[in-house]
Amino acid sequence: MSAAQSCKSILLLGAWLFAGLTWGQTSSQDKASLQQERDRITAQLKTTENLLTKARQNRADASSQVGLLDKQIELREKLVRHHEASIRSLERSMRGTDSELRTLEGHVAALKDEYVRMVQQAYRMKLGENPLLFVFAAEDFNQAALRFRLLQSYSEVRKQQIAQIEAAQTELGEVRVDLAEERGEVQAALNRQTQERDALRKDRSTRANLVSELRAEESRLRAAQKEQERERQRLSDEIKRIIEAELEAERASAAGEFALTPAGKIVSEAFEKNQRNLPWPVMRGVVTQGFGRQPHPTLSGITIDNNGVDITTGAGNRVLSIFEGTVSSRFDLPGAGTSVIVTHGGYRTVYTNLRDCPVQKGQSVDRGTFLGHVRGEADTNAILHFEVWKVAGVERTPVDPRKWLTAR
Repeated sequence: MSAAQSCKSILLLGAWLFAGLTWGQTSSQDKASLQQERDRITAQLKTTENLLTKARQNRADASSQVGLLDKQIELREKLVRHHEASIRSLERSMRGTDSELRTLEGHVAALKDEYVRMVQQAYRMKLGENPLLFVFAAEDFNQAALRFRLLQSYSEVRKQQIAQIEAAQTELGEVRVDLAEERGEVQAALNRQTQERDALRKDRSTRANLVSELRAEESRLRAAQKEQERERQRLSDEIKRIIEAELEAERASAAGEFALTPAGKIVSEAFEKNQRNLPWPVMRGVVTQGFGRQPHPTLSGITIDNNGVDITTGAGNRVLSIFEGTVSSRFDLPGAGTSVIVTHGGYRTVYTNLRDCPVQKGQSVDRGTFLGHVRGEADTNAILHFEVWKVAGVERTPVDPRKWLTAR
């Protein structure tokens, strides 16, 4: 075999190893991304399960159990879909690894064949018996020099081929180990998927039984719902009135026009740019009632209009400001505890159902400033009502808070 052919083999092996490395890096990135997503869903599911356990201890909290079960079912469905995506990714990775394995086995076989042919050619030329005799048997000096360079080339090519075979065989062993590990990961993912599907069926059955029990108390629940709706409307009206009063005061101080100050514009733009990046107002909790108009989870014919989100969490948990700003209002409302409104330029955030609130109107706050505890009896679940309003220009609009909060 010529030196040129040997160089070609080395280049081919290098290209194969680079392709395998690139595939491995992409596969590792996919696995890391899927693992991160699974950890996020699992953590939220764990929080929901803990809240549901507390809710079950209070029979009067049956309606909130339905909301938590709905959230748990939603998370389990996400986890099942995640497992399906993981299995597809692992199967793709297995196919790629299997293809690498077959390619590498063929390459090792080709390298060995080339090596055998080279040794046979060297034997025919008697290079292996006594290399110096092969040089000294030359007819003249030029031929001797040519034979000497041939011997050097032969020795180098032989070393390169041995190194190629050793490297390829090592890589072959590693790929076989990778393939065995991937097969094990696929089986583990299939087992997790089966477990989650079983748990999902159980959750759906539990929800159906709970709804059936609640139907027997429908008249009481409808009366309770009407009272809750009156409280919600009273809170909504009060928040709107206070925000409008704040804006009216700003207009009065600006000769009848509402306009953001330069500092207000900076804060407003920063808040706008932080969509999906802001922390939640509580460390642990799940959204049990989303933003906007939605059907009641158990009572037919009833819709709920929510200007924010209701986050179920543990009573007494700390409530924190999600962004820097200024406390523009703080007020109490019967049945809703203390509410705090924080101004962020052209935006307002509203935190309702607090106790032990240390902040005062006009106080500057940062991201993570303590605003109070979630109001409720010890060792029970409680709800933080959280809203985001856009009030720039002529707008006076509540917007979905989840557009600003990090994914959970």
